[in-house]
Amino acid sequence: MDRIRQRLPKEEWQAFDDIVMQRILGASRHIQMIGEMFKSIAKEGVKKQRSVIDICDDIKAVAQYFISTRGEASQAVSNAILIMIKDIDEIRGHSIEEAKSNICEKVDAYQKKSRQDIELVVEYGARLGKKMKRIMVFDYSSTVDAFLRRLGDTKCSIEVIIPESRSINGGYDFVGACIEAGLKVHFIPDAAMMYYLRECQGVFIGAETFYADGTAFNTTGSDIAGLLCKEFSVPLYVLTPMVKLDSRPIQGFVREAVMNDLKERMSGAGFKDEELDEVDFACPELLPVSKEHIHAYVTEYGVIPVNGMFSVCVEYKKNYMKE
Repeated sequence: MDRIRQRLPKEEWQAFDDIVMQRILGASRHIQMIGEMFKSIAKEGVKKQRSVIDICDDIKAVAQYFISTRGEASQAVSNAILIMIKDIDEIRGHSIEEAKSNICEKVDAYQKKSRQDIELVVEYGARLGKKMKRIMVFDYSSTVDAFLRRLGDTKCSIEVIIPESRSINGGYDFVGACIEAGLKVHFIPDAAMMYYLRECQGVFIGAETFYADGTAFNTTGSDIAGLLCKEFSVPLYVLTPMVKLDSRPIQGFVREAVMNDLKERMSGAGFKDEELDEVDFACPELLPVSKEHIHAYVTEYGVIPVNGMFSVCVEYKKNYMKE
């Protein structure tokens, strides 16, 4: 980790640590931060008159690090990185200014399309949500955060139930957005989801990644929310741009659970120091939400019933994820 960190300009070290230590959450936010790292490497390269080869090698090293770490949990991170650095080796013979411009233009082009896509997701989601009296949002997602803020812009009268999402405390990060948007907030322990969910008209979650068959992967606890939605016939909506598609299962790929050590996070629960060393705090980072528990995906293509996702995903892969 330190070896990769050293390849970055010092002003990007904080952002690097924030991603690695999960101080900032959400795949979309992480992708934006990684893109800025690529641009910073290129700009510093011009300032220090480094070789284009060294600049490319540093960007590729940082890219591979995040693909093999953050990308293990979220395919969106891997997809976005590969789009941003596509054909990077072709600029090795260019001048340093040309190389910088090429790198920055590709990152900016991706970021522009990403903003446009998320804007559509948020707009379509808000059209659904503003007709509801009470909704639940589970775990942190920058896309869902933007959706909540847009709901506030509609001046709708809605109560937002926010479970604590204990494994990473992701729920708390929604509170500020809801209060700023003028929405009524009810914050609950995640163990109380069943009691409150039955009175909701909809549940909205983000996704770290999803499969073409409609299966979504999100923070531990999202699977419980999905099961409860199915039990009480409450529609579960997954708000996500299509870039989070993981198409590898079509070729037989099977995802393995990524385990996190929650020792530090759980140490405040009253454990004695000697007990912390004796207790196993391993917990899955992500778990699948069954397609049978999802009502629809809200994407830049519109509100897609879960059974219609496969054809949309195949078309998206054909247009934007060419081998």
